[in-house]
Amino acid sequence: MADNKCAFPRNVTLELTEVCNLRCKMCYFWGETGSFSKAESGRKPVTMEWDMLKRIIEELKPAKPIYSLFGGEPLTYPHLEEMIVAIKEGGSVVDTPTNGTLVEKHAEMLVRTGFDSVRVSIDGTRETSDAQRGKDSFDKAMAGIEALKREKQKAGKMMPLLSIIYTVTPENYLSIEDFFLRDLDLPAMTWITIQMQNFITDKMGAEYSKMLEDSLGIKGDRYWPAMVRTPEDFRGIDVNELARQVAAVQKRCQELGKHVLLLPKQFTPENLSAYLNAKWADMPEKYRKCLMPWTGVDITANGDVAPCHIFFDLVLGNVKKSSFEEVWNGEKYKSFRAYMEKNGLMPICNGCCVLYIVGL
Repeated sequence: MADNKCAFPRNVTLELTEVCNLRCKMCYFWGETGSFSKAESGRKPVTMEWDMLKRIIEELKPAKPIYSLFGGEPLTYPHLEEMIVAIKEGGSVVDTPTNGTLVEKHAEMLVRTGFDSVRVSIDGTRETSDAQRGKDSFDKAMAGIEALKREKQKAGKMMPLLSIIYTVTPENYLSIEDFFLRDLDLPAMTWITIQMQNFITDKMGAEYSKMLEDSLGIKGDRYWPAMVRTPEDFRGIDVNELARQVAAVQKRCQELGKHVLLLPKQFTPENLSAYLNAKWADMPEKYRKCLMPWTGVDITANGDVAPCHIFFDLVLGNVKKSSFEEVWNGEKYKSFRAYMEKNGLMPICNGCCVLYIVGL
């Protein structure tokens, strides 16, 4: 597989901008340990050039990939409507995760342009979510959800679909039941995602850096350190109570016919304990391979092409300097796919939420 041309990816994540209007504590970019929050970064956040983005969309049009927007906060992108129209005219599906605070502003446009799916990140009740994401973020996100529901009803449309992303941390795990079963209009949601906070250990990061240099000739340690946590950071989580609350939400969603995506897939006390103690080998989902090198890609705001979501230290080319096809089927990508075929996973893979979706 590594020696032949690879078909264009079916999943393309566009980091439209590094700019974000919130400072969520656990965020790996703008949070307390985030790569953009570090004093030494000292650079202005980048926003993707519109001309470059148009070229990407045009080149990938024959493949009709599923686009997922990313940031920063994707809804701050200045060419948002033009981009959505270009993607939809090309026959692709487009969705976005968002902190929700700008959904109300864009609700009419999102419905009118046929945007496919809006995934709103809210992490608990008003008090809990605001403590994690910033003052008034809860009310703004909930207002965005209501505005999108109104605009859909007014236009007589089903799209965009609405869902919730709930990131579990020691500060908010006790709010899961109250939020989903009391605060949220659960019947209006298409599905919900409840995901554990992703993390890696220092040891994993050091091994990853060595692998990048030894196997691919890449030096990079700007992004992965923001993901480092220790099991001690999660000692405050009662895995039995967490499992109970999630089970209660699952039960209600099942009654309503709503899909629940859990990351990891099993929220049992045993599985959660293994995850939070960095004992991934003890988890029943013994992933041995990731499909992303062949099926998905991230393109960052500055044009870097990265096969791993969030771990942008691994860059295999840049679409400012080359066409997407030249990067996707270039020698660096072939070397990376050969490494993944041989080894299955990289040292940091257990800390990636995407693994729990596409892993084998």
